[in-house]
Amino acid sequence: MALGLLMFKAGKEALSNVYAQSAHMEVERWSAPGQKLRGDEGARVSRYLAKSLDYSPGNPWSLEQMGTLQLRGMGALRDPQLALAAARSANANYRLALAQRPTSPFSWANFALTKLYLGEQDDELFRALARAEELGPWQPEVQQMVVFTGLTVWNRLNPSQQDAVTRAMQRGAQRNPGKFAEIAQTFSRIDLFCALGYIPPQGREICTSWISKSGKKAQAITMKGQIP
Repeated sequence: MALGLLMFKAGKEALSNVYAQSAHMEVERWSAPGQKLRGDEGARVSRYLAKSLDYSPGNPWSLEQMGTLQLRGMGALRDPQLALAAARSANANYRLALAQRPTSPFSWANFALTKLYLGEQDDELFRALARAEELGPWQPEVQQMVVFTGLTVWNRLNPSQQDAVTRAMQRGAQRNPGKFAEIAQTFSRIDLFCALGYIPPQGREICTSWISKSGKKAQAITMKGQIP
C-alpha cells in the first residue's frame, strides 16, 4: 500500500516536471536574440505551467515561472486593476515557491519586485532584497532587480540594507557598467554608481562626463573610484 502511494506520487511529480520542462523550453526560445513573445506562446506556456501545478501544486520551479509570466504580462495590461491583480497573483506564486525552495535568489528578487508594485514597502520587502543579494551575488538578473527595487525604496532602507544594494551594483557594474549606470541615472543616483570601489573603463567615462557636467570636481577626488 505504502509502496503504491509512493509510486503514484512519483508519477505525478514526473508528469509535473515534464510540463515544467516544456514551459522552460518555450521560455528559453523567447530569450534567444531576435525572438519576441507572441500572445499565443504566452498562453501555451501558461497552460503548461497550470498542468504542471495540477500534478504537483508545490513544484517551486513552476510556481516561480508562473509568477514570472504574470509579471511579464503586466506590461501589456492597460487596465490598472488587471495589472494589480497580476502583481498579486505573482506575489502569491513567489511566496509559495519560496516556501518550497527558500534558497532561490531569483524568487526572492521577484518577490521583492511584486511587493514594490503592490505598494508594500515594508520590512518583508527589505528582507527579500537582502536575501536575493546574499543568495545570488553574481546573477545578472538578480543584481538588476535588487538595484532597481533598492533604489526605488532607497530612503527607507537602513545602512546595512543600502550596503546590500550597492554591493549588487558593484558586482553588476564589473560586467555591465552601462546598464547599471542607466539604472542609477533613472533614479538620479549616478553619484552612488560613481562612488563604487571599482568601475571598468566604460563606467569611468560615464562618471567623468557626469562630473564635468555637474562641476563636482571636489567630489571626484574623494570618490572611492578615484576617477581622474
